Amino acid sequence: MNKKTKAAVAAGAGAILLLGGVGTLAFWSDEADLGGGGTITSGQLTLGECAGGGTWTNVNAGTTIADISSFRIVPGDTVEYTCDTTLTAEGDNLTATLTADLGAVTGDAELLAALQRDVTATLNGTTLPASGEGVQVVANDGSDQPISVGVTIAFDPGTTGTTGQGQTVDLAEMSLNLEQNPNPAPA
Repeated sequence: MNKKTKAAVAAGAGAILLLGGVGTLAFWSDEADLGGGGTITSGQLTLGECAGGGTWTNVNAGTTIADISSFRIVPGDTVEYTCDTTLTAEGDNLTATLTADLGAVTGDAELLAALQRDVTATLNGTTLPASGEGVQVVANDGSDQPISVGVTIAFDPGTTGTTGQGQTVDLAEMSLNLEQNPNPAPA
């Protein structure tokens, strides 16, 4: 290789090394403050424990049941568990559904399948609208609000033959579930 070619190769390599060492090539750029800065704060959705453990009622007779374990339910009977608790629901687009969950309840399958459940709730003296097996809750200002919840369990009056006779269901694992509804899709 002649001296001129060696010099040109060395100069080109030097230029490449200098560019890599300095950084990347930059073009003009600018930035601006959006001016809409602020703080995003999340809401909340909570349901307190039932105060005092709640009360069982024989709806058919209109009497209080002192011990639900000693009550012998038959087709057509309805019992109701009521309790007072607190609800906190805060969020600009927040709605939720309150349901009774018998999923963890244990017992004989025939009797469990024959028990129909329904939930009602009164918030600050106003009955909340029911939808399917749940009650619809709309957000408030985030303060604890008193809510009275009723879980009605009816033994299907259409039960025939010996279905569910002499069977038991342990309601100790019955729970109230409060779950946020999906937000509407953006337009």
